[in-house]
Amino acid sequence: MKKIILIAFVVLFSTIGHAKFIKAVLYMEDGTKKSGLAEMVENGDSKVVFKTDEKAKKEKIASADIKKIEFTDDDKNEFLAEKLYLTSANAFTGKFSKSKDKKWFYIIYDRDIKVGCVDFEGTMQYNSSKGKTSGQFGDTTYYFGKKKGDELYFGFLKSSAGIAVHTQTGSNIKKMSKEAFAGCPKLIAAIEKEDFKTKTALEQLISLFERNKCK
Repeated sequence: MKKIILIAFVVLFSTIGHAKFIKAVLYMEDGTKKSGLAEMVENGDSKVVFKTDEKAKKEKIASADIKKIEFTDDDKNEFLAEKLYLTSANAFTGKFSKSKDKKWFYIIYDRDIKVGCVDFEGTMQYNSSKGKTSGQFGDTTYYFGKKKGDELYFGFLKSSAGIAVHTQTGSNIKKMSKEAFAGCPKLIAAIEKEDFKTKTALEQLISLFERNKCK
């Protein structure tokens, strides 16, 4: 199962990097659905570019009006983008804060626990005057939270550039899990005991989620 998740993850970001419009079903906040073609969303997108078919005129639909989007590429690979709040901790004060608006995440694991990810190439656009973080290449950020919640918590950053932030992977995951999984002492204890390595942290987390149920 873990291999399937990781393969789908690789295909996902390959698709984000190359696809323009692909088949999509938009699940609206009012309970209706829109089927057609859409551009794959990025984390901070306030609008989704959509059209009913290849010949139709493009329209921009406010992200606030959409709950989730099911994408299907030409090879029948399916990807789910869901809109959730982002919770993180201040690096200096340690204080937790939730984003004012919901953000787009690609959901790569969805059972009792939900895992979402954001790819730097298309979506991590923070920490600089131009809206993008400099000096990082191929970075992916992972977030987790309870399935029935409306937010995902920052988990860890995986960078292909091998930057020093990797040394914080384990401490970040353990700190955020205590907040994300309050009320799930068994899972928190299992995460606390784990020796996380950045290259395998996703697989380690999924294995822990499978063995330690949190509802």
